[in-house]
Amino acid sequence: MVSVFDNPARSAASLIDDRPEEEIFRVNRAAFTDQAIFAREMSEIFEKGWLYLGHESQVPAHGDFIATRIGTHPVFVMRGGDGNVRCFYDACTHRGSKLTGRTSGNATTLTCRYHGWCFNADGVCTLVRGGKEAYRGGDLDRMSTDLREIAGLGSYKGFLFGCLDADVPPLDDFLGGAKPFIDLMADQAPDGLEVLRGESRYMMEANWKLQTENSTDGYHVATVHRNFATTVAYRETLSPDGDGGMAKTEASRILSLEKIGSGGYDVGNGHMINWADRGNPEAGPLWPQRDELLQRFSEGKVKWMLERGRTVTLFPNLLFNDVASTCIRVWRPIDVNLTEIETWCIAPRGEAPEARRARIRKYEDFFFPASLAVPDDVRAMEGVQTGSDALDDGWNDLALGRKTLVYGADEAARELEVTPLNSNPGREVETPFFAFWREWAARLG
Repeated sequence: MVSVFDNPARSAASLIDDRPEEEIFRVNRAAFTDQAIFAREMSEIFEKGWLYLGHESQVPAHGDFIATRIGTHPVFVMRGGDGNVRCFYDACTHRGSKLTGRTSGNATTLTCRYHGWCFNADGVCTLVRGGKEAYRGGDLDRMSTDLREIAGLGSYKGFLFGCLDADVPPLDDFLGGAKPFIDLMADQAPDGLEVLRGESRYMMEANWKLQTENSTDGYHVATVHRNFATTVAYRETLSPDGDGGMAKTEASRILSLEKIGSGGYDVGNGHMINWADRGNPEAGPLWPQRDELLQRFSEGKVKWMLERGRTVTLFPNLLFNDVASTCIRVWRPIDVNLTEIETWCIAPRGEAPEARRARIRKYEDFFFPASLAVPDDVRAMEGVQTGSDALDDGWNDLALGRKTLVYGADEAARELEVTPLNSNPGREVETPFFAFWREWAARLG
């Protein structure tokens, strides 16, 4: 296939046909298939902007670490002996060997498996094997033996973000209009949230941006996830008396969307929101905390917490999902048509055992790689990837929802006292995607 960059007249921006005055917004499918575009994304988006690293609850004690990647760079987050959290490049300063052998763990001393150099949890090199016998003192000073930290590390209500570019704008500025929606999850418990033990990781043979779109795409839910909805609905008929309360899976957002409120928002900086009213909010694990929440927050905020399921998609590759359960999802590009996806269940600290049990069961139902939902999503996105090669100049016209688009806040947003750039009173709309694609084009230049 000929790359768009083989033609100097074309640029990444030319793949976006954005004509607000004519109410037209289209994306060329080469954005999902072109290798040169992918290379630009890695350098201009994933190595120059804020990316999610993990949650502070995953590194509570001295020596706790989580290993991940920023773009092509392996990194790890670790809590030091001084109690501070840092993020280091995951490479021994001697010859570059990766130091962590697991995605998470505890090690107050990291020992390089290649030549035995050692580093403490603050990143200080504590042992150069044979150093006194073979190195001149000046050589070790010149080599800067301590681990190298990334340029930027920030935290918002326990969520950790990192950046390789020292000139990146402040994290608060980047999160911007998404913060009130992150708060709906972060503020659910006085003692904060905790990422539960375990993780799930799987590969998708499709471009990473398809997962970004899918996270906010309400249009696919009634089609792709009908299997999930009908299965859990039938399951609950098998034990109608013994499987009540929080054990029920709320599926009205799939089977009865026309009967409930829903919507989508562009909140700036490429961040997108999708929401739908819960037909049975009492089935949510958080419902027993309603009275306590009303003492701490406004009625509008509590309504959003308890009665509206939400997906908060942060540019470029992070989802906070509070719908079937509470989930963090990250997708990391490996190649133009290969993406690694990882999910974790997150929950309020100290919640009642029955609420925790219900939350985990619902997470398993929807978010596991072998769940009732994820395989259907992955297959759909892989189908789009394959189909995107069908035309040399194919366009995705994101016209769904133009008829109902509202600039500014709708009634539901006003209940939360937020003002999105635009609102749409329907979940089955594509207008929130404008936020992502405009940011994407701006980053690539």
